[in-house]
Amino acid sequence: MTTRRELLRIFGAGALIAGARPARGHQPSKIPRVALLFFGKRARGISVDGPALFRQRLRELGYVEGKSILLEERHAEGNTQRLGELAQELVASKVDVIVASAVAASTAARQATSTIPIVMVHAGNPIGAGLIASLARPGGNVTGTTSIIPELGAKQVELFREPVPRVAKLGVLVNPSNAGTAPLLASVTDAARSFNISLVVAEVTRAEDFRNAFTLLRNSRPDGFLVMVEPLIFDNRAQVLDFAESTRLPASYAPGSSIARDGGLISYGPVLLEHYDVAAGYVDKILKGAKPGDLPVQQPTKFELVINLKTAKALGLTIPQSLLLRADEVVQ
Repeated sequence: MTTRRELLRIFGAGALIAGARPARGHQPSKIPRVALLFFGKRARGISVDGPALFRQRLRELGYVEGKSILLEERHAEGNTQRLGELAQELVASKVDVIVASAVAASTAARQATSTIPIVMVHAGNPIGAGLIASLARPGGNVTGTTSIIPELGAKQVELFREPVPRVAKLGVLVNPSNAGTAPLLASVTDAARSFNISLVVAEVTRAEDFRNAFTLLRNSRPDGFLVMVEPLIFDNRAQVLDFAESTRLPASYAPGSSIARDGGLISYGPVLLEHYDVAAGYVDKILKGAKPGDLPVQQPTKFELVINLKTAKALGLTIPQSLLLRADEVVQ
């Protein structure tokens, strides 16, 4: 006969065994997956870039890559079709958040999903692109940062007139398929009209278009040209710099601080790198339960003026001291 003491011993052992086993149906907590989507090429040889700052900010927020968060990058290498395919692949793989750089990647992500949260990074004209309803209440599954302020184009014209005060004709290089182009070009047009400056607009929508755009600009004989920098133009910046150097045309870039450092005359615009820091904050809030549509879209708060004195000297231009004093960086 089994005694009461033996029964207790048997049941106690069973309880220990049951406690040692995982509860049926219990799964380890899921590690969130966050994807970064880019239209352009992967940056090479840059010590500090957007993804690096994004990762740094996530670490500051307590995330450990590979343990409490999984990050992956996708680069379309300047191919619009590939960009859409990458967005669809990310959606199919069920990532938790897509961080999309600029308006092209943001649009591709939004076309691929209306449910997975999307964090835009310095997207130009997200309202015009149909990504959000408003800055204050974006709605839907998209939030993030925008790079556009209404006066940016006009500011570019005003800055250009300081080293080239007698400018009468300006060439403008734009990508009309980028939603951010229209408000910038409208701002440039209004400012040019007020200064009696005529414009020659050269358009590029593919890498193959740059040759014809440069021919148009060269034949128009402008006094200089303004470059509306966005992913396609940035990816082909070497061609743009070569054109400016070969024609001895002073050029202003908005934004494009790295292009000015590489040989452009002037750049002015928002500091785009800081947007990746802000994007990490959005990702943190979304992973903790916030809805993207309830998070206001942030406009740029920090702007940077870079002047390349070496290029100015090569062009025989004198940069006014008043402009140099306002510059955030002067490349000697």
